[in-house]
Amino acid sequence: MFIDQQMAQKIVDRAMKITGVNVNVMDHRGVIIGSGDPQRIDKLHEGALHVLSSQSEVDIARDQEGRLSGVRGGVNLPIRSSGDIIGVVGITGEPEEVRRYADLVVMTAELIVEQAALTAEVQWDSRQRESVLLRLIEGGPSDSLFDERLARLQLDMSLPRVVVVLELVQASGGADLPLAHLQQLQQQLQQPAAASADTLLAITTARQIVMLVPVVLGGADATTGSASNQRWDSALLRRQLDVRFRPLQQHGTVQYRACVGDYFAGADGLARSYRTALKTLDVTRTQVPPGSLSFATGFALDLLLFDAAQGWAGQHLLQEYDSFLAQDKNGTLQKTLETYLAENMDLARTSARLHIHRNTLRYRLDKIGAALKLDLGSVDQLLQLFVTLRLYSLTQAGRSKAGAAR
Repeated sequence: MFIDQQMAQKIVDRAMKITGVNVNVMDHRGVIIGSGDPQRIDKLHEGALHVLSSQSEVDIARDQEGRLSGVRGGVNLPIRSSGDIIGVVGITGEPEEVRRYADLVVMTAELIVEQAALTAEVQWDSRQRESVLLRLIEGGPSDSLFDERLARLQLDMSLPRVVVVLELVQASGGADLPLAHLQQLQQQLQQPAAASADTLLAITTARQIVMLVPVVLGGADATTGSASNQRWDSALLRRQLDVRFRPLQQHGTVQYRACVGDYFAGADGLARSYRTALKTLDVTRTQVPPGSLSFATGFALDLLLFDAAQGWAGQHLLQEYDSFLAQDKNGTLQKTLETYLAENMDLARTSARLHIHRNTLRYRLDKIGAALKLDLGSVDQLLQLFVTLRLYSLTQAGRSKAGAAR
C-alpha cells in the first residue's frame, strides 16, 4: 500500500492539531506529499531517504539543517503498514523538544493508513459483489475466473434466490435521485439486522437498485415433481422486505416501488427472475401506488398478456381498439364500455351510473359492438374484448414509462 497526497495531508492536519508544530509526510520515494507548509510539497526530503534506507528514526538538529537537501530540524520516523515501511512522518523542531510527540504522531499516521486500507478493502468487496450481481442477472455461462471470484467473496451460490428490482425517484416530479443519495439509500438497505449477509445489492441505473435475496423453498411442485418448479415462501420474503424497506418509508423526498421476480432453478435462474421482476415493474406501473411491493406471481395474467402485446395477434387487437377510439370523438362510447364492464355487464346498474335510459345504453352497446366488430353477447368475443382492454391498459403503462424517460 502507498500513501497518496490526500491521505498524507489528512495525517498532517490531524497531527498538527495534536502537536501544534509543523508536520511533514513523505512517500516511499522520500518526496514530501503532505505538509503544514504548502511550499514544501513535492520537494525531496533527504532525511526521509535516510529513514527509508535505515528503517529507523533519524533526528536532525537545528544546526544540521543545511547539510541535507529539503530538510529542517526535527524528528523523522517511519510509517509502517503490515510490517512494511510505506512512508515517513517528520515533526519540525528541536529533536529533544518534539520527540515527546513522536509515538503519538506515528500512531495517528498508522491508524489513518489502516483505516484507509480497511475502507479500500470494503469498497473493493462492494465493487466485486456488484460485479457478481450484474453477471448473474445478465445470465450466460460461468467460468473458472468467475468461480474464483465467488470463492474469494465467500458467496454461497447454492442458496436459492429471487431478484428484487427497486425503483427509486424523487417524490416531487419523479426525477432521478442524485447518485450520492442513491448510494446512501443502498447502504441503508444493507443495514437492517434482519438482512441476510447472502443478499447482494447493486445500483444498476440512475433510478434502480437490484437485490438478490435468499428465499426458503417449500418443496417440489405437486403435479410435476420437478425441481425447477419448486415453490418458495413468498409470505416470509414479504415480511423480510417490509423490514428492509422501512428506511425508505422515512424519506419524504423519495418515492419507491419494488417488484419481486419468481424463483427459477438452474444456472440462468437469476437472469430469468430478473426479467420477470422488470416486466412486473412495467405492468404494475399504473396499477399499484408508490411504496408498494409487488410479486410477479400475483400478476401472471398481465405478464402473459404483456408478452402477447408484442406479437402479431396482440398488435392486431390493439389496432382494432385504436380504430374504435378514433371513431369515438368525445369518448362517450369508451366511458360507456368501461362502466358496463366495471358493473359486471349489469344493464340496470350501468344505466343508473351513467344516468341514461336502458334503451340508450343498449344503443350505445350496439355501436360499440359494430365499431369493434364484436358480438358482445358471445362469451368468446366478450373474452376477446376483455383481453384487448387489458392489452391496451398495459401498453399505456409502457408509453407512460417511455415518456417519463424522455
